[in-house]
Amino acid sequence: MKASTKSKRRILAVDDDDVNLTILAKTSEDAGYKVIPFTSSEAAWSYLVQHPREVDIAVLDKMMPGVSGMELLGCIKRNPLLKYIPVILQTGDVGLTQMREGLEGGAYYYLTKPFHPEIFLAILKAAENECILREELLAQENLKQGKFLGLMRDGEFHIKTIAEARLLAAALAQVSPTPDLTARGLSELLFNAIEHGNLEIGGKKKSELVLNDAWMQEVSARMDDSQYQNRKVKVRVQKNLSAFHFVITDEGSGFNWHDCLNASASGILNQPNGRGIAIANQVLHNLHYNKEGNEVSFAIGEESDMVVSLQQGMQINTL
Repeated sequence: MKASTKSKRRILAVDDDDVNLTILAKTSEDAGYKVIPFTSSEAAWSYLVQHPREVDIAVLDKMMPGVSGMELLGCIKRNPLLKYIPVILQTGDVGLTQMREGLEGGAYYYLTKPFHPEIFLAILKAAENECILREELLAQENLKQGKFLGLMRDGEFHIKTIAEARLLAAALAQVSPTPDLTARGLSELLFNAIEHGNLEIGGKKKSELVLNDAWMQEVSARMDDSQYQNRKVKVRVQKNLSAFHFVITDEGSGFNWHDCLNASASGILNQPNGRGIAIANQVLHNLHYNKEGNEVSFAIGEESDMVVSLQQGMQINTL
């Protein structure tokens, strides 16, 4: 992967295995990232508390002696200064139960051991995009958009760009009891509608672009192409007494959504593409695609299994 000319994000890496930590750090640094390594959760937590603004992305080993990666994840997500840091969990077990546990704890990405460098770098690029979404979420949280959206009964939004998708995902997520988690799922669906739908960038092509740091250039080029430039994504929102119902429609020819929704967690999370839809399905629950794959619907509200699960919470001791 070639290094970008842009300044890179700072990665907090925690792993009690010195060899794995060295490989992870070298892979990241070769791609231009700055790595802050630790071999224990306790030392990493001490650094985070003292330097809350100096970490953009965290990579945590799930199973470690002493305080585990899951426990450290819980502490990060409960801290108001740290909770928006994208967390990548390294683990040897990635079934649906484990993925669900991580999502409920606040980890959006999984990296299986031993990791493949290209897949790891693709996950880092996705986490970088979440850093931008995090900034949008913070802005929307400050504006308390959820109170205004709560007054809406029916509405329709039109977007064309990735930046607009992040903004809309952050705003609409404010209607959820768990806006950060909901924003992640919404953003994945909106990104998919723009990239794979309107701009017709296939999964394999996107993987190549991400790994060569050329994704945004390709998106910009297609946005200016007369074949795609007038296409838009429509987001329809309808509220009833118990939930907000969403329908996202793009102007592309669709895609094979079955593979993303039906693949095993261990299989899909080890691929550089298709992960977003699979994770959105876990976050938002009960996604319904039309036959072609260019329209998806779901609901956010009291009947959501994820909301109930998250309200029950995970009991993790504070460091």
